[in-house]
Amino acid sequence: MKNEYLNKFFTHMSNIKYITYFKIFLFLLLFFIAILYPKNMFDYIISDMIRAIFGGGVFSFLAKMISYIFHDKLLLLFMGCLGIFLLVIKEYKKSIFILSVAFFGALSALIIKYLIQRERPLPNIFDGYSFPSGHSTVVALFFLSLIFIISKKELLKKIMIFAFIAVPMSRVIIGAHYITDVLGGLLLGSIIVDLMKIYYLPIYKKFIQILGIKDEKK
Repeated sequence: MKNEYLNKFFTHMSNIKYITYFKIFLFLLLFFIAILYPKNMFDYIISDMIRAIFGGGVFSFLAKMISYIFHDKLLLLFMGCLGIFLLVIKEYKKSIFILSVAFFGALSALIIKYLIQRERPLPNIFDGYSFPSGHSTVVALFFLSLIFIISKKELLKKIMIFAFIAVPMSRVIIGAHYITDVLGGLLLGSIIVDLMKIYYLPIYKKFIQILGIKDEKK
């Protein structure tokens, strides 16, 4: 039985694309930078430059609004509600995918935050830890998972491109994160979605097996 599970695991691992391995490599690079060099010149220079250019007046206001509109907890709540709705209308595969992405993505970000415990740029204003950015992680989880399950995605792709630029920038502008935090968040969210595209099917099969539900043929 143990060998069977190991064989299945390595079979799924072989389905992971090279681009995902490259994302993992980049994330690990940022991960070790956050651990070994939490206060490095690259972060200070780039983050200070962004705040110097955009951190004032209307840009500061827009950054705060974007952070509120694309709040990580709000997007996770939406994903949870969507997953339950899909479950109710018997779209089991889509439901399992969305719920798995939300759960494992949020859990991974939380564990890494408390593992590294990187101090925020402005710790007197923002509590919690800095790496990776929760907003950036969840924005990637949210839009990439929706694009995977929705057929008509042209408008969604445009909103996603805006969010992928605006949300990380807004977090740096208001002083909640360094540039490596938001890049790490985008990478982590993207990696989780890539992995769930492979591993959600075994979760789905186990789910229908436990509940005795008929397998979807699409």
